[in-house]
Amino acid sequence: MTPKVSILVPVYNVSNFIERCVHSLFQQTFDDIEYVFVNDCTPDNSIEKLQKVIEQYPNRKERIKIIHHEQNRGSAAARNTAIDNSSGKYIQYIDSDDWIEPDMIEQMYNKAETEQADIVVCDFVIEKANTNEFCSDFVPECQEDYFFTMIACKGYGYLWNKFVVRQLYEIPECRPVEGLNVLDDRQVSTRLYFYAKKIAKIDKLFYHYDRTNANAITASKTSMHYENVILFHKLLEVFLKDKGLWEKYKQYVDRSKAMLKIQLFLEKNDYKLRKKYANLYHDVELNYLKGLRKGEKTVIILTHFKLHFLAHLAVKYIHWKNRKINKLK
Repeated sequence: MTPKVSILVPVYNVSNFIERCVHSLFQQTFDDIEYVFVNDCTPDNSIEKLQKVIEQYPNRKERIKIIHHEQNRGSAAARNTAIDNSSGKYIQYIDSDDWIEPDMIEQMYNKAETEQADIVVCDFVIEKANTNEFCSDFVPECQEDYFFTMIACKGYGYLWNKFVVRQLYEIPECRPVEGLNVLDDRQVSTRLYFYAKKIAKIDKLFYHYDRTNANAITASKTSMHYENVILFHKLLEVFLKDKGLWEKYKQYVDRSKAMLKIQLFLEKNDYKLRKKYANLYHDVELNYLKGLRKGEKTVIILTHFKLHFLAHLAVKYIHWKNRKINKLK
C-alpha cells in the first residue's frame, strides 16, 4: 500500500546528531510514513547509531529503508537516491543533524490535503551554540507571485521546511543536480515554486535547523563553495532563458551573484581563496552595495580594485570586532 508521506534523510558524518533526529522522526503523531535513509558513505558510526534507534521503534520498522552509496556523492545525489527509493504521495526532506516537532508531519499533511496544496511551508528555528533564531518564511497569496518570491530571495530556499507533493519532484527540472551541494536547496525550490499551482503556509515553528555541526558543509568555506555558486547561477540562467524569462529576472540574478560573493568574501576563509575569486561577478558587485555595513562595503571595494591584502585585513578586523561584541552580550 502506497504510504501517504515519505521522509527522506541523507546521512553523512552526523554521529553526534543522528539519534536526536531519528527519535523526532519516529515519534511523529502521524502513522502512515515511509522512511528512506541514504548512507552517503559516511566515515563515522552514524549508521550503527541509526540502526540502534530503529530497534526501539518496532512499529516503524517495516516502513524503513536504508540505502547505501558505494562512494560519497554529496547531498544532492543522496536526495535523488532517496526520491528514487520512495513512493509516498508527499515528500519531506530532513537533514540528519536537525530535528522536528512531533506533530509536524500530521499538520503539514492535513494542510496539504485540506487546501489541495502542492507545497506546504512552515517556520523554523535556527539552533546556534549560544542562542536561537526564530525564522518566519514568506509565501505570497497569488500563484503569479510564487516564482518571484524565490527568484528575488524574499522567501527561504530551504527544502526541509517544505512539504511537497511527489508529482513536482517527478518533473526532471525539480530534481537536485548532482555535484551542486551548496545552494542545492534553493536551486530545487526555485523550480518547485515555478511549477506549483498552490502553496500553503502554517505559521508554526516545526523545524529545528542545527548550526552547531562543525562537519556540516556550510561550516567552513572552500573552493567548492565558490564553484557551486558559479554553477548555481549558470543553471538558473539556462532555466530562465529556456522559459523566456531571462530579461524579466536578470536584475535579480545579478543581485544574487553580488550578494553571494559578498557573503563568501566576509567568511573567515583563506586569503588565497579570496584572491583567486576576486574577479567573480566583477561587473555587477558594486551595483549592490546598498544596505551593507561600512566594513562589508570596504571589503568588497578593496577586493574589486585588487587590494587583496587590505581586504584580508578588513575581514580579520570585522571578525575580531564581532567576537568582541559577542563577549559583551
